[in-house]
Amino acid sequence: MAAEFKCDAQAMMGIKENLKEAYINMGSAYRKGKDLHEALAAKADWTGNAELVAEGFLDILVQYQRALYGSDTPDLEAIAALRELEENLDTFYEGWEQYIELEALS
Repeated sequence: MAAEFKCDAQAMMGIKENLKEAYINMGSAYRKGKDLHEALAAKADWTGNAELVAEGFLDILVQYQRALYGSDTPDLEAIAALRELEENLDTFYEGWEQYIELEALS
């Protein structure tokens, strides 16, 4: 019973890979949004309310993308936490009283 409860290393690796891929995709989306925002802002023949609305929308979109892609994003924090868990997995289980009790029952 106790062995079934431990973390599955293969599943953890899969989660890390998915998080890395999500981070890469967020970076790509951020760069594309930023480029589009800059291209629209540079168009001299586009003026008026439509320009203001589009620029405002893209500005907010790029801000959100930057928040998800920056250096302290949830993706990077999760990857670091999984890495730390992998490195300290044995210590994690050895210090977890409820888990030790479960192992004793099996």
